[in-house]
Amino acid sequence: MAKARRVGLALGSGAARGWSHIGLLEVLDEAGIKADVIGGTSMGALVGAAYASGRLAALKEWALAADWRTVTAMVDINLTAGGLVEGARIVRWLEALELVADIEETAIPFGAVATDLTTGREVWLRSGATATALRASIGMPGIFSPVLVGDQWLVDGGLVNPIPVSLCRAMGADIIIAVNLNEDVLSRPLVEEPLPSVDAP
Repeated sequence: MAKARRVGLALGSGAARGWSHIGLLEVLDEAGIKADVIGGTSMGALVGAAYASGRLAALKEWALAADWRTVTAMVDINLTAGGLVEGARIVRWLEALELVADIEETAIPFGAVATDLTTGREVWLRSGATATALRASIGMPGIFSPVLVGDQWLVDGGLVNPIPVSLCRAMGADIIIAVNLNEDVLSRPLVEEPLPSVDAP
């Protein structure tokens, strides 16, 4: 009997665009497509961790209800921490979402991508506190302060691996559904080109 092929979801970075991962996961569920492993970068890590923790509905409910007051309440300014936002309030918010406390305990195997600030190398977070790993993965340099995990200062994983296909492959996925939310960012012109004029006869 042939071995079942393992499906991996590689959820890419994309800042606010990352909320669209929620709709994708709902559509996959409706189609009966279940992930065996999930890899996420930045916002993809946040949504992926919620899904792997069985808390996607709670995250969606928060996102739909959030307004500018909700978002600004999460901003804790600290210019001495290596970024504009310290991120302690974000960690408390992540903990309040009741995600699985430690990554290795998620119902679906999950990993997040971050970047080592010192070496510039990619770091895969597969164990330890989920909230801390997510805070590191979404830590855009200059905006969020770096996060110390072990002996490494970590920042946004989108700097080195915006679509974590390699992580999913390392976690044993045979088939990978990769979601790229930034495909058109670099190719989009800064100024819209005018339509060619047509001279009247």
